[in-house]
Order: sequence, then structure tokens, then C-alpha cells
Amino acid sequence: MEILNLQQGSEAWHQHRVRHFCASEAAAAMGVSKYQTRDELLHQKHTGLAPEVDAATQRLFGAGHAAEASARAIAEQIADTEFAPLVGVETINGMPLLASFDGIDMMGETPWENKLWSQSLVAQVEAGELEPHYWAQLEHQLLVSSG
Repeated sequence: MEILNLQQGSEAWHQHRVRHFCASEAAAAMGVSKYQTRDELLHQKHTGLAPEVDAATQRLFGAGHAAEASARAIAEQIADTEFAPLVGVETINGMPLLASFDGIDMMGETPWENKLWSQSLVAQVEAGELEPHYWAQLEHQLLVSSG
């Protein structure tokens, strides 16, 4: 995995996302996303045009980033390692992949993904049965980090 010196949300980060297949898009690519259809993703990748982020969605993104920051210390304690947010890329079978990790250990072996709390997600985690919408992103991250 090549590590990019990019801050998530920056203009440079957005430019890289246009040229790569991203972990957060994996569910849409597989047709299992709650938020975007596969056709919408393909159109976005073909044209390079992403939908405008409205104020409500931006607030949700902000809440997610705040949750990541506050949960990182807890995750580090549980995993007994330090996690750093980073952006990594890997080309596999000619396909340029990108993953924006909420955290990954210094050896690049243990990624950590944080989600906003919801009863539905907690129940899925407790049952050990994540909806495809979630596991598609996690599998993509593992693919990028293990290269």
C-alpha cells in the first residue's frame, strides 16, 4: 500500500478519489449501498461529477469525524496499538483502489473503522452479522491495506 500525504476532505483528497475506486463506494459498486445506486456511482466515475453535499449531509460527516476522534483512544486501548488516520492506495489487477482509514496501526496491518452509533448497527455487531452495506467497505479497506 502506498500512503498518500492527504487530509481527508481536502481538495487534493477529492481529486484522488475521482481517479480511484474508494472503500466508501464499495457498497454502491456491489449494488448494496443504502445511499447510492451502482448506476449513480458509475455515472459519477464516468463524468467525474459528484453530487453536491447538502448541509444536513455535511453535518453528518462532521459528526462522524468528531466520533472518530473521540473513539480513537478507546479503540487503541482495546487493540493495544496506536491508530493513525491515513489515506492509502493500491492497484490490484489494474484497478486503482483508495481507502481513507479512520485509523490504521503503524505497521499497516490493523485497520480500524468507526461508525456513528445506532441501535441497528449495534445489534448487527453483537450478532456478528453486518449488512453488506458495511462489510463491503471493510473488505475494500483490508484489500488496500494488505495489497
